[in-house]
This record gives sequence, structure tokens and C-alpha cells, in this order.
Amino acid sequence: MLSRNSALPSIVVVGGGAGGLELATRLGRTLGTQHKARIVLVDGSPTHIWKPLLHEVATGALNTGEDEVNYFAHGYRNGYEFEFGYMQSLDTERRCILLAEVKDASGEQLSPPREVPYDWLVMAVGAEANDFGTPGVGEHAMFLNTPDDAEKLRHRVLELAFRCSSGQQPLAKLGIAIVGGGATGVELAAELNHTLCELHHYGARLQPERVEISVIEGADRILAAAPPSLSAYAQEQLAARNIKVLTGSRVAAVCADGVELQDGAKVSADITVWAAGVKAPAWLAGLGGLQTNRINQLQVDPWLRCQGAACVYALGDCAEAPDGDSGRNLSATAQVAHQQARWLADELSRRVAGRQGKPFAFKPQGMLVSLGKHSAVGSLAAVVGPKRDYYVEGLGAKLIYSSLYRMHQAAVHGWVLAGLLYIGDKLRRAARPSLKLH
Repeated sequence: MLSRNSALPSIVVVGGGAGGLELATRLGRTLGTQHKARIVLVDGSPTHIWKPLLHEVATGALNTGEDEVNYFAHGYRNGYEFEFGYMQSLDTERRCILLAEVKDASGEQLSPPREVPYDWLVMAVGAEANDFGTPGVGEHAMFLNTPDDAEKLRHRVLELAFRCSSGQQPLAKLGIAIVGGGATGVELAAELNHTLCELHHYGARLQPERVEISVIEGADRILAAAPPSLSAYAQEQLAARNIKVLTGSRVAAVCADGVELQDGAKVSADITVWAAGVKAPAWLAGLGGLQTNRINQLQVDPWLRCQGAACVYALGDCAEAPDGDSGRNLSATAQVAHQQARWLADELSRRVAGRQGKPFAFKPQGMLVSLGKHSAVGSLAAVVGPKRDYYVEGLGAKLIYSSLYRMHQAAVHGWVLAGLLYIGDKLRRAARPSLKLH
């Protein structure tokens, strides 16, 4: 067990995604650097990449080696400690978590299982793909949940593009089927279209007209959670890029050469990407007596406290959090995790001081969806009100969309360093290809 400093309360954050990293950073700067509390971030990966940009990683538009955040270095600069390892179990009576052993690439043990004590614990472990029991998904589909998933997809696209360009069948087509017409599926389709056109400019003999990208959505429109006008605009933009949109189409099975629909039709594809839904990790079910729902999300009260343990909190995609206004559960989006992290940083600071604030209240900020390098579409609920159907489109929307990542960088690094990173990005793009081609 780690040595425990009885003079300092300990706050442990499990999961270094957008919400977890921002929470640990804020607590480290306010409590850790002032020696008011010991802040510990736990993750099974040594680096962080902003999940909403994984579609750009998958197409080579974003280089993970340049944009990822190393937890060890970041924790040193921002007043928190980093524990490398995957959480294995929770003991709520003793207030500690158990981390699994860490092994190297050859399977040799680097670190034995170890305990990390806490006074307050925050679960921010995110979510994973939900295949809804659909046959063939695990065997034949690719995913976009982690940077490793994105890199595998990027390599596969490059391999097949090269095969179609230089193989024995130079006139062959490249088919890509994306199951799920939410923000992830729409953004990936638009980004893949842009990337394959760029590859043609870089010398690949794969003409854009030989690429068939299909988005398969079970609802009657894509971006079903968005206002109808935003969905209509996004579908028009995808159609202008020769991307097929199949709405009202439910998947029966995924096979090696495409997707079978419940109406008997088949969408042929060399690559199938499953982006149809998410669920919390299965290991959360029954963890330390915490209550979960049918998709393994931890059930929390209006203060984001887990039901079953007063000193355990949950935020982001792994939490079933109630919306105080509508009574419905909050959706699994980056803006929900961002607002929860900001609120919980203040709430835990109050808890350390022996106080308690008001319950968490989510404030909708609208929805933004990227449609490629120079275009996006978004609703402006934060400006005109959530009940009005008004959206912004084109380059202006893309600039707003891009600013979200810069705001995330500012929350993680501070505005000065975020500004320097922005300048560095511009300089690198002037001296290198717009896509990562290897």
C-alpha cells in the first residue's frame, strides 16, 4: 500500500479522459500545489488524447505523437501524482482501490498489484462501444474508442487505398461502411472522404469516385439528438460528397465483406466501423457494491455521488447522471463531462473545507459537428436558447468547432501554453503534409 500522509486528505481520480484529466488538473492547481490535499490520477495509459478528435487521428489529420499529453510530466507541472495501471477492484469500507499488475511488452511484471487509498474517489473511466449483441461485430468491425483503435483504422485505410491504387485490380473500389449516424459516424465519414481525396492529390491512383462511403443509421435521420434543420444540413453536405446515408436501416449482422440489414439488403464494404452506441465498461457492474444501470453506468445523485458509497463520485460517459431540469439522464458527450469536471473540482474543494454546495446543473451549450477540413454545422442553444431551432454552418461553424479543442487545451495547460501549442501547430502544418502518410 502507498504511504498515506494523514495530514492531507487524498482525492483519487480514475480515468484520464477529457473529464478526468481536467478534474485532476484543476484540483492539482488549487489543492495539490497549495498542499491542501493529495491529488492522484490513475490510468492504464501513460498519455491522453482528446476523444472528440479521434476521427482526425483515424484519418491522419491529427498526429497523436504531437498532440497527446503525458500524465507523468503534466502531473509534475500541475500539482497531482500519476499512478500508472488499470483499476481492478474497490474496497469502500477501507477506502482504497486495487490496481492490477503492470507488465511489459514481453509479459514480464514491471509492478505488482498495489493499493491506492482515498478519502474521495472519482470514477471517470469513460465508455466503450456497444454492439447491442449484433452478430459479427466483434469479429469483423473496427471501432473508434481509443487512440489505438484510431491508429488501426488509419493503417487499414492506407493499406486498402494502396491496394486499390497499385494492386492487380487497379479499377477496384474501396467500400467503407460506418454503422451509426451520430456525431462520431458523421464526422468520421466526412473526414474519411476528405482524406481519400487528399491521398489522390499526393499521388495515389485511387480516384475519389472509386470510394464508396456509407453511413447506416437506424433512426429516421442522422444526428437524431440534434434539431431537424441541423440533421438536414449535415445530410445534404454528406450527399454533396457522394457519401450514402441510409436512415431507418437496422443492422442484422456484420460480416467480412459488409453489413447485412434487417430488411435483407446488404451494404458491401472492405472496412466496417461500428459507431452505433456506447456503454460503460463491464467491470463497473458490481464494483464495490456500487449501483449500475443496464449499460453498466454508475448511478449517481444530483451531487454526482454514486449510489452505494457516499465518498465515491462518477462523471462523464461512465455515469448515469440526472438532468435537473428535464428529469432525463444526461447524454454521453464531451460538454457534459467538461461541465461536470468543473463543478466537481469546486465541490471537492468545498468538501475538503468541510462544506457542500448546490447540486450539479447542466447548461446546454448546443451541438457542433465537423464536416471535414473546412466545414461544420452546429446548433447555437447557448446563444439563442435550447428551444429554438437555429444553426450555424460552413467555415464559421468550423472555426467555432476548432476552438473547442483550444479551450480544452487551455483547461489542461493554461492559456499561455495553449497559445504556444496553437502557434506550434500552425508552424508544423506549414512544413509537413496535411496528413500522416505512414
